[in-house]
Amino acid sequence: MIKVIFGTKGVGKTRYLIEDVHHIINDCKGHVVFIDTGNELLTELRHEVRLININEFSIKGLNVFYGFISGLIASNYDIVALYVDRLDQVAGSEPQYEVFFNKIKNLSDKYNIRFVFSTSGNIKDIPDYVKKEYAV
Repeated sequence: MIKVIFGTKGVGKTRYLIEDVHHIINDCKGHVVFIDTGNELLTELRHEVRLININEFSIKGLNVFYGFISGLIASNYDIVALYVDRLDQVAGSEPQYEVFFNKIKNLSDKYNIRFVFSTSGNIKDIPDYVKKEYAV
């Protein structure tokens, strides 16, 4: 399953992710990973959630980020949910969201992992395929 939370800055996307992660952690039988662009959420996330600061790895672009996610899964088959806050900051200048989400969908289906992404932007700029398939 893939969800994408899309909206302008300050509408509560990160808060939604945190609440969802805490809801999931109560019922899951595996590991939950939260990828962000900083360490600010370290005290807000429960200790069972692994927080990864993506800026420590110098990743730019969705192809490189997909490789990073694949590596996480390859090294830990117990991941049941993966949350990504601020995907737009990792995506680079000309992101190929459709290609990226198709690859992520394949990972989700193959390994039964729940993916939840947030990205900033104007709601009217959401691509149609995201609205149809993944928008919350």
